[in-house]
Amino acid sequence: MSQEKVVPESQVRRLISGSALANGMLTLTAFFLATNHVIGRSVQGEIPPLGLSFWRWCIGALILAPFVLPGIKLKLPIYRQHLATLSLLGVLMIGSTSIVLVALNFTTAINVSLINAVQPTLTVLLAVLFYREKVSMAGFAGICSAMLGVMIMVSKGDAAVLVNLAFNAGDIATMLAMVGFSCYALNLKKLPKGLSVVEALFGITLIGTLVLLPFYLLETALYKPVPFSWSTLLVALELALLVSVLGNLMWNKGNQMIGPSRAAIFINLIPLFGAILATTFLGEKVYYYHFLGAFLICMGLWLVLNRMRVKQPAN
Repeated sequence: MSQEKVVPESQVRRLISGSALANGMLTLTAFFLATNHVIGRSVQGEIPPLGLSFWRWCIGALILAPFVLPGIKLKLPIYRQHLATLSLLGVLMIGSTSIVLVALNFTTAINVSLINAVQPTLTVLLAVLFYREKVSMAGFAGICSAMLGVMIMVSKGDAAVLVNLAFNAGDIATMLAMVGFSCYALNLKKLPKGLSVVEALFGITLIGTLVLLPFYLLETALYKPVPFSWSTLLVALELALLVSVLGNLMWNKGNQMIGPSRAAIFINLIPLFGAILATTFLGEKVYYYHFLGAFLICMGLWLVLNRMRVKQPAN
């Protein structure tokens, strides 16, 4: 009969150090995603969504290429062996981000932000259903606390805003994207061990961009082309560097280090960082609901990340 044994103190210190690094990377990821929302909304109507998504990811692949191509011959067998996994992750990530950009043309920013708050709960639910992960009461309370904090911030502390919400096709599309993001996080554990996080992201980005290409061409023919200008290039470059490359590298590594269920809670930092950016760069005022929402989000993070025991099964 197997027993549990306490992890040695030195190993506990390494685990805590690793968790702190993962937490830092995931926090930065949430910040970059907040800038993504600000930039994306600022060009809404000017740059078609699929075109913006395509060039953002295409430039992302070009940024990663110099770090990967010199040793690509040695890695080709690994890429071929795990083509199905990389293709699945590419479709889930790039497909989901593209759906959100399209959905923003049909729904409100409030609705998208609220639906985003569902993603951590959805990720945990899928982890429980398909991977038999266990969730403590503290973890569940943390997820609920963070979600409540997001709802308070997005609704500006007015319950009537939530009661009077009207949902449409754009909201359904956003929810579909959240399912895609959750499935992406859960499948990151399938990344091949023989690829570094940079090499894996390059494969995911390249495949996902190729899958997006025909949809981008269709949008160009039936809707409108991307207006090529210096401002368009700057927007695409910012999104590529901050989100497609740096954000995804840290998101992927953080998920691998602490698991998708714990990593997902950081998604709720996006509206918090969005509020900070808005007050800093757009001159918006700070209200009581910002502080209340921030407190509940941070409380949720603390409950999810710190109310877990460090143990391992005995051999």
